[in-house]
Amino acid sequence: MKGLQRIMPIRWLLPLLLAAFCSVVTAGPLDKGRISADAKWFLHLDMEQFGPSQTCRILLQDPKGGERLRNLLAHYQGLLGADPLKSISHLTLYGEEITGSRGVALVGGAINSRAVAARLATYPSYSNRKNERSLIHRWKDPASGTELNACLYQSGLLVVTSDDASMDSALGTLRGARPSLASRKTATLTLPPPAQGSFLVAASAGYAGSAPNPLKAMLLRNTTCAAMQVAESKGILDANIAMDAISTDAAYQIQQVVNGLIVSAAFTDESSGLAKLAEMSEVSRDKNQVRLRVHCPAPEAATILASALLAK
Repeated sequence: MKGLQRIMPIRWLLPLLLAAFCSVVTAGPLDKGRISADAKWFLHLDMEQFGPSQTCRILLQDPKGGERLRNLLAHYQGLLGADPLKSISHLTLYGEEITGSRGVALVGGAINSRAVAARLATYPSYSNRKNERSLIHRWKDPASGTELNACLYQSGLLVVTSDDASMDSALGTLRGARPSLASRKTATLTLPPPAQGSFLVAASAGYAGSAPNPLKAMLLRNTTCAAMQVAESKGILDANIAMDAISTDAAYQIQQVVNGLIVSAAFTDESSGLAKLAEMSEVSRDKNQVRLRVHCPAPEAATILASALLAK
């Protein structure tokens, strides 16, 4: 999860992401018409595919961090007015900045709008404002102390943002007043072709931050776009990551760095999730694109995922 935070600035929504990741109700594939054309990164969870998977079923039974997850779900049950495990059907996160903590969450499912509005009104520093015909709630989340904005845009769709500007932009995209990824002719974000059983897809247009490890810093600095797709088929979880480098030479360097990181991880504690992932990973290169594939049985994937999701 720390790696995800480094690439995609979603610290303010990680608790909601955890709740949605364990959801088992149905949803649909990524709707690019709901994502701003100016998005620099996005992440989409498709519960219709993830819910029936072995990875999901085993993950829900994992005892690690059970109490923490139950407390987390109870918090969002109070906010949403319904059990997140049953009510959240899909989640799309995106942001128009590659750094910082600004972003948008589109939460779909059976959401009790009256219960949500009543709950938010009890939070510290609550206020609201109008954006055309939409009522926007602003409050400080008591669990994290983060200021958030929410709008019940339509039945079954809750928009949550980190700031006013992101909310106005998101509503403009949903209304068709601002261009979306679906309407943009030239895409900054490279979308992987859909794979059978795909339940997670994400992309990020570069990385403007820094990393203390010089090898990791070089890898991030020389990548113009990275896309990830995770799918499960016949009890095997496949995670595919494609990184577009700034040049063929840079791609070769990135390939060497990734191979080195895999070898280094393999020599760590053999029982660790990182070492297990290293054993199941392979790296390839095609011109200026580097591809990393992780081929993992569902039971082991669930164990590794549980440790990652519940890590402090």
